[in-house]
Amino acid sequence: MKSAPFSTRHAWLILLQFLSLPLLGHALGIATGHAALANLLTPFWVFVVFPLLDTWIGRDTRNPAPAAEADLAADRSWRLLPLAALPAHAAMLAWAAPHFAGMLETQALAALELALAVGIVGGAIGITFAHELIHKPTALERNAGGVLLALVAYGGFKVEHIFGHHVDVATPRDTSTARLGQSAYAFLLRSFLLNPLRAWHLAGERMKARGLPPWHWRNEMYLWHGLTLLFAAGMAAWLGTAGLVFFALQAFVAIALLELVNYIEHYGLERRRLPDGRYERVTPRHSWNDSHRLSNLALLNLQRHSDHHAYAARRYQLLRHHDEAPQLPGGYASLVLLALVPPLWRRFMDPRVAAWKAATGELRPS
Repeated sequence: MKSAPFSTRHAWLILLQFLSLPLLGHALGIATGHAALANLLTPFWVFVVFPLLDTWIGRDTRNPAPAAEADLAADRSWRLLPLAALPAHAAMLAWAAPHFAGMLETQALAALELALAVGIVGGAIGITFAHELIHKPTALERNAGGVLLALVAYGGFKVEHIFGHHVDVATPRDTSTARLGQSAYAFLLRSFLLNPLRAWHLAGERMKARGLPPWHWRNEMYLWHGLTLLFAAGMAAWLGTAGLVFFALQAFVAIALLELVNYIEHYGLERRRLPDGRYERVTPRHSWNDSHRLSNLALLNLQRHSDHHAYAARRYQLLRHHDEAPQLPGGYASLVLLALVPPLWRRFMDPRVAAWKAATGELRPS
């Protein structure tokens, strides 16, 4: 439809394609007898083939027609796509766990690659769709997002992201904003160590604002971490140590991929500090924007991140491209592997940060 550049029909196909990748790799391994090679289908597709297709298809910078925005926001059919990720992701974990356990003793490398594949899908699809859900006003959507995050052992993201990152983005206080020159590895270490602690702190502050002690049972962190423990215990009871190892591995990969995307989204960008000590209001200038069509269909327009941070409650089908925002040269899948090679990343991105700051008058004297 002309007024809605985002196509849910195509997005459904991409969702199913991503979720099927670990299954296809496993089936290919059985058919060829080379499971260790076949289980690399998911990372090869996500980080090699998909970025090439994304670049070839190109950008779509169209925005929804203003007159259609109210109808698009009210149409409940758009809500089914992110909600569908919860049962689909849970089903993928239930399928993959026994296959991992069955291969672990005789085909350890293939088993580890299966966990890697499931973790990549968990980071690219599970957490991305959870991110869309936790920003929404209905309890059904927020809770579905929380359960999705609990499936990858990162329930604290629901608290830290909303009440930490979105408040402090592009300032030194934000542990999810990468500093200029900071390597992805230093960023990942800081995120893994500090973001869970920050989530507990922020949840405790929310309890105190309600007149309750930080460790009150209504603190939602108990729910999300409790669900993670329940899922992990269920895997262990079902498949023994192998089940627990699988759950931990896929969660680690999913979280690492999420934080690598966080690294890309705000690298080197800063908000000005005002004379009264506060920071300027968040605008589209404080997040890297990208409007490559294929990757935005896969990620619910997440790469229109500039608009998301300026208008956090806006639903994915309404997110807008901003010409005035700093523009990434490619989609997230194109940049993740580059971020893992710090010298190449800095050679590629630091000049872009400098050019952006010079163009906007935000360069500070050294």
